Amino acid sequence: MNMVMLALMGAATVGLLWSLGIARSLAMLVGATLMVGATGFAVQAVRHQPGILVRAASVPIAVDPGMVAFRTAVFAPQSPDALALASADGRLETGDTHAAAQGLLQDLAQHPRDSALWTELGYVLALHDRAVSPAAKFAFSRAVALAPGTPGPAFFLGMAYVDAGDLTAARPFWAYALAVTPAGALYRADIVERVAAIDQFARMAAAQSRVGRAVSDPLVQTAR
Repeated sequence: MNMVMLALMGAATVGLLWSLGIARSLAMLVGATLMVGATGFAVQAVRHQPGILVRAASVPIAVDPGMVAFRTAVFAPQSPDALALASADGRLETGDTHAAAQGLLQDLAQHPRDSALWTELGYVLALHDRAVSPAAKFAFSRAVALAPGTPGPAFFLGMAYVDAGDLTAARPFWAYALAVTPAGALYRADIVERVAAIDQFARMAAAQSRVGRAVSDPLVQTAR
């Protein structure tokens, strides 16, 4: 029975992570990790040297059309921005995060006060480093400084934390993005759903933790 419960919890977790927009492979990995009693996503983080771009193996990265549409709705990029963002997306789809970052840096040299480009650079660097590295944080901080009180930079910083497996760190950024999103914005419902999904995951994790503590309780062991 315990194995059945664990299997159900793993399946529910994978479905929840899928609704958050996490890649299927990562969702399956996280679900499996929870099933064997892992303590959290943080232990999966890859250590790296901050700010150093190293050419990685070319593993294609799926660019979600829904996320592209969301980005367009949030930033409403002009033609040069849209071309630069589309170029970065194309390079990500080939798995070349290095080229995607380099292309964005070249675009930013021409448009250094472009919040959308800084946001995309932060997200690409986080994908490249497999963590929200200092370089990624710097890019996101520039985006926030250039567009204060807007949801885009905060939302994609939260998305970078989700991709890195740190849902706890992601939540305040998504909550902020929701708080500054206009009530009538078409993309507001998407942010609401994602915040709710994180909260549901937190409740599931807390429940699992309580079950784990109960099972390991000496009194429970004695009763057995």
